[in-house]
Amino acid sequence: MRIENRPLGKHEVALIALRTLEDAVARAQAGEVVRTWGQRLALTWLIDVGVAERWQSTAFWNALIDTNDWACTSGSGQHHRINTLMGLLDNWYLTMQLARPSLQLRCRWARRYAIDIDMRSGTPQLPCMCNRYQPGERQRIEDHFNAKALREYNEGPPTVHPKEPGWVVRLKDGQPVLEQMTWGFPVALRGKQGQPLKPKPVNNARFDKLGAFWKRWASQIEHRCLIPASRYAEAVGTPGRMTETWLSVQDQPLFAWAGLWRSSDEWGTCYTGVMTRNAPELEQIHDRSPVILLPDQWQAWLTAPLEELYQFDRPFPAAAIKVEATAELWARPKAKVPAP
Repeated sequence: MRIENRPLGKHEVALIALRTLEDAVARAQAGEVVRTWGQRLALTWLIDVGVAERWQSTAFWNALIDTNDWACTSGSGQHHRINTLMGLLDNWYLTMQLARPSLQLRCRWARRYAIDIDMRSGTPQLPCMCNRYQPGERQRIEDHFNAKALREYNEGPPTVHPKEPGWVVRLKDGQPVLEQMTWGFPVALRGKQGQPLKPKPVNNARFDKLGAFWKRWASQIEHRCLIPASRYAEAVGTPGRMTETWLSVQDQPLFAWAGLWRSSDEWGTCYTGVMTRNAPELEQIHDRSPVILLPDQWQAWLTAPLEELYQFDRPFPAAAIKVEATAELWARPKAKVPAP
């Protein structure tokens, strides 16, 4: 390769190799990765110039497509897999004495590949986006939203992950009711050979897609809902060692997250939370956040025409958000159960 009629130096080629691998990780965040000779050449070059150890290169190559041996608290290995890939890249940046790309920049790279894969559901959820929250106590939810449960339910998990049951407030005959649904719209995917795969939960809906891929539900007031939440979590820190940071509304035990719901053949009734851009002061945590609605906005979200909902497509003020950083690892290996 040449730039301005001169051969590329080893350092410049190594940078191209790293960017090639960053692109592979971006694809991995949005779905399945097809390994290429370009990625293999990039890994080989990093070994040859002393940036990567051979075992690191092999681990990266295998992790691109292997999701079976990783485990995390949400029941999927995707988070640990992506953190492993990013951790290896960060190690190589450190070896070259270069600053690693920010998590926000990596999210933007990944979002280019998060194309809409199913007209019924919208965009697949990236691992680096909000995928756990705490709804709070059931009695407090009933009192706060003045909603009665449709029937008897189990309490549900204190921390909700995708494909787990959570509380939803919706209107029935003009009155707010509390119902338990599965978090995430099921998305039907197919493998390399066209074979059907297990559906994946799409638990976040981008606001800028409400008039397109989510319009079928967003335009119908009977498919809108409020998601009671006491706080939600984001992953913060160095990939591979990311920790939970919890966010909530200052001085409020509960808040309403704008949502959509529908019935599905796979999981029964299910719901998804609507996301918008984050306040600039909080972008170091994540560049997107849930659409948080104040009590005097609930009725509008549940009953107003679709075109009037765009008033809520704005960051919630950072000054009204409480941030609680913790030392809890975002992805924790599950304890192994001994064979019988």
